[in-house]
Parts: sequence; structure tokens; C-alpha cells
Amino acid sequence: MFNFTMTFNKSEKLYIQLYNYIAAEIRSGRIAEGERMPSKKALASHLRLSVNTVETAYSILVQEGFLKSVPRSGYYARRLQSKTQISPRFNIPEKHTPEFDYDFSISAQDPDAFPSQTWIKLSKEVMYENPSLLRAGEFSGDIELRCAIAKYLYEFRGVSCEPNQIVVGAGMEYLLMLLTRILPEGSIYAVENPGYRKTHDIFANTGGRIEYIGLDNEGMITEELSYSGANIAYITPSHQFPTGIIMSADRRYKLLEWAYSAKNRYIIEDDYNNEFNYSIKPVPAMQGMDLHERVIYMSTFSRTLAPSIRIAYMVLPSSLAEPFFTLYGRFSPTVPRFEQHTLERFITGGWLERHLNRTRLLYRKRRDALIELLNSSNIDFEISGEKSGIQLLAKTNAAAEIRKRAFENRIKLSYISDFYFTDKQDNALIIGYARADEAALKRFNEILIK
Repeated sequence: MFNFTMTFNKSEKLYIQLYNYIAAEIRSGRIAEGERMPSKKALASHLRLSVNTVETAYSILVQEGFLKSVPRSGYYARRLQSKTQISPRFNIPEKHTPEFDYDFSISAQDPDAFPSQTWIKLSKEVMYENPSLLRAGEFSGDIELRCAIAKYLYEFRGVSCEPNQIVVGAGMEYLLMLLTRILPEGSIYAVENPGYRKTHDIFANTGGRIEYIGLDNEGMITEELSYSGANIAYITPSHQFPTGIIMSADRRYKLLEWAYSAKNRYIIEDDYNNEFNYSIKPVPAMQGMDLHERVIYMSTFSRTLAPSIRIAYMVLPSSLAEPFFTLYGRFSPTVPRFEQHTLERFITGGWLERHLNRTRLLYRKRRDALIELLNSSNIDFEISGEKSGIQLLAKTNAAAEIRKRAFENRIKLSYISDFYFTDKQDNALIIGYARADEAALKRFNEILIK
């Protein structure tokens, strides 16, 4: 084996350092033309690197002409025609995701709560009974699913729409990106501050101007919205993300008045976590209150079922439906038809309602246990946003210290500071309790509270 004596630093990716070292050795002649390189596994063991790191470095060296790969033989140094410095043409991103033992983040969901057996049963029925679903379907989603969604929305959210106003797609972000193309040219977007960063990024990618609108205890402040110059307001009224504020009926009417007061104004209603409401009568969706078709309603089944079930939908006002289908009508659907029809049976067979009733009871018990733990601790917490959703806001002067201790002890938490666009505050935890079972709460108590 060659005498690789290199040392690594923390400022540059390991595979880039290894690439540069071997390339320099070949240029200098210390590795001669035709010499066989160590195997990936042997070199990884020698340098205490991962095999993937060595493989990536070797792949770049082959592409740049420093090495030749011979099948079933190995890698060999090649003679260079030029001594000119060559650097890699691409940089493969390495994703380093910290591992956590317990997940109290806002994105946490309990996989054990998903009705797997029912879903599998319905999936099999759909596959056996509908071989025609192998053919391409409608861009906006199969009519059976859109009818089921329309009926579900009317009965449970007060949304009034026809199936041909519904568009089904692979995730909220995807649908929102499509939507921005048919909104008035030069639109200015108002977003909640704090708010959902992915939404902000989508609007930013359109090149549109973004205005950050503050919140009070009733939701987006309409006075700030009126002065902002925005014509598109993106809101999460049923359970504001991430504070958990439930927008009052009075504030909803004020927002509708704002939309009606000028041309080309629209409200995008993200009905975030509307399904989980514990202590108050659910407020109907704003779309059902809209008399002049200015509300675009959006929601997803990824939050109620599982993150991997990428089925979201939006309800377009009639004035936007025609330009939307003119622009996208020839596109292919993004949700597999078998999944669409499985979900349709899940809804129409009453399985969705039963699933929501069970998970609502489960999450309410976990929420109550978390609140009891926080209230009995020796840290002062001001709790809010607990009336709906699957997370609550816990204000405390100890937020920064808890953040540090949580990371050190492999506990995943969310923090209000991560969701401010301006005037950041670092005085609150956002604690998701979907996976807060007895063992998780015990560990949370031991590490963060006592």
C-alpha cells in the first residue's frame, strides 16, 4: 500500500481533501503511471474514513483523468498530458442530519398511529379490482377522489366547492408553486411573521416581493396588511404556524373585507392542523365564509395520515380555475392513481373519520401529560397554542439553555426563533407532542426540566 500520510482538517469536505492529495501525488510522480491504487475498503480502513468518502474521491479522480478504473481489477494511476492544476467540476453535497433519541419537534408524527392494516387492505382491493388504473389519469386528480374530498370538506370544514375546482397534487409546496404562476403579475405576498419558511422560499423564488406581517392574539394584524401594499395574503387561520393562534371570526371577516376592497387580491388559506381541535368548537374554514371567491383553500393528508403520503389539494375560485387548467391541463398527474383510489375508499368508507377520532384522543392525552409536566417543573413556562394542533408554544427565559441541553442529550425540539423573518425572538420552545409517549416524557423531564 502507498504510504498515505495525509492529515485532515475540518474546514473542507473529506473526499475533496483526499482527491487533492492523490491528484498531487500523481502530478509529482510519487504515484507513477500504471501503479495500482489501494482498494476502496483498504484505503478507507487505513485512513479511518468511510468507504463512501473514498469511493467519491476515486470517482472524481477517474472523471478528471487521474485514475483509470479497470473492471474486476481496481484503479490505476494514469499519465497526465499536462501538469496544470485541475480541480473537481462538481461538489457532491454531504447531508449531515443529527440523530435524536426523542423527537419533540413540530414535524414529529407517531407512525404507530397510522392504520397500516386498513390501508394495506384497501390498497389490495384497489389493485385487484382496477387494473385500468395503470393508465394515465387526469392532471387534477381522478374524479372519484375529488368528489370524496369535496364532500368531506363540506361536511367537516364548511368548504363549498365543486369537484372541478379541486386540484390534487404531490404536496403543498408543489401546488403552491403551480399557483404562483396564475396569480396576478407583479403580486406582492404577505406572510405571517413568524411563519412557514418553505412558503416564504416558494414566493421568493418567483421573484415577487414579500411583506412580513406581525401577529396578535387573533392572528395576522389586518392594519399592517393594509399598509403593506400586498395583494396576496398567505395565512394559517385554523392553527397558526408555528404559534398555534386560532384566528377569531372577527379577524377572518376583516381579512375578507381587505380582499374585497381591491382588484386582484386573494387570500391563500392553509388549513394547517384543522383536524386536531381539543377544547373549542372548530371554526369553519374561511373559504366557506367567502362570498366573492377570493379565498384559495389548501390542505394536505400528509399531516393527518403520514408524511410519506404526498397527497395535498387546493380549492380554486372559479375565476382562477380556468387559467389554471389552461396552463397546466396537459400536464401529467403527480399522485399515483392507486394511491388516489386507496385514499378515496379510506374517506368514503369512514376510515378517515375514525382515524382522526382515535388520533385526536391519543394526542389530547399526550398534550395533557406534557402540560402537566411543564407546569410541575421548576422552570416558569407560559403555555399557549394548546387548544388545537399537535404542538404548543412554551415561553420561558430558559429557552436558550434548554435548546443547548436538548441538543447535547439527543432530544429534538423546535424553537420560535427559527421561524421569524424579522425581529427575531428567542424566548420560546415549540414542543410537538405527537410522539410524546411515557418514555419520551420521562426523558424530557430528566434532561430539560429538573
